[in-house]
Amino acid sequence: MYKKFTLLAVAVLFISLLPATLKAASEWENAVTIYGAALENDDGLREDTSGLLGTEDGDETGYVYSEDLQNYLDVYYDDSVLKSSIRIIQRDPGHGLNITLNEEMGEITQITEETYQNALITSGVTDADVTIAAAEDVTGESALSGIYKAYEVQGEEIPEERTRNAQEELEAITDIAEENSGVEGFSQVQLNKMITEIKIEIVNNYGGDVTEEDVRGIVDEKMQENGLDGILSQEQIDRIVGILLDIRDSGIFSGEEAERLMESSRDLVDQITSSDAFGEARDRAEEIGQEIQESGAWESFVDALRNFFSRVADFLRSLF
Repeated sequence: MYKKFTLLAVAVLFISLLPATLKAASEWENAVTIYGAALENDDGLREDTSGLLGTEDGDETGYVYSEDLQNYLDVYYDDSVLKSSIRIIQRDPGHGLNITLNEEMGEITQITEETYQNALITSGVTDADVTIAAAEDVTGESALSGIYKAYEVQGEEIPEERTRNAQEELEAITDIAEENSGVEGFSQVQLNKMITEIKIEIVNNYGGDVTEEDVRGIVDEKMQENGLDGILSQEQIDRIVGILLDIRDSGIFSGEEAERLMESSRDLVDQITSSDAFGEARDRAEEIGQEIQESGAWESFVDALRNFFSRVADFLRSLF
């Protein structure tokens, strides 16, 4: 009996000493609203933004500052430009990740819903309702930091390695989209779908043991399936591969977190394929294919290829 009592006492003591970061996500009692630092001394802008976010009296509130961006994302912006703000409420596991961009008063000019969602899944945020908004046009880059700050306000913590991986992914997607702006057959929505499907494939068939060779093979396959083969440069492909290997090293491709990542990723693919933007991109890709076929460009290419190999064969024969 003495031994049992001692073990029980030790167990109770151990549980009481567990850090707040282990608190279950479903224990959040209130939503959290995090404003960009520029709103701290601008009552009008903060009030407008609060209305866009749907902030309620019971919300926990805070601000995201330049030092937070440095801490979470390893990037620097002056407080005066941090205007994008967020409201998040954590949900029970299995709920999924829902993101709303409210652009009634100001546009998020550089980052799409799907890009935010992809980055948050990478960081481990998979079950939450998130609203992102600003009362004037902004790039939207401080919003991710606001979400991570919300977890800190709730006494939880997202590992720095994962927040930085998420930022690298977000920057890569937006950079590649900008570099391919106006390129026929490219859309940011296709790129997001491709990267999401790669994550699903890795979790499904490889887990944390995926190698660089495996990742490159999956990237090649998903590029073809999404019509991006021949559009993405080798440098862009290498950047995507490097980010996926960093995500692997964070451990999120294995264990229970991997299951949540896969569920949220599947939801995102479903969301993308049912979106108007994806439908437009797919229709345009089909139009391009039809134009090539009707123009006879494909037949000309095949004929040129046959002539090339014929000349090579003639040359080799002449040597002997």
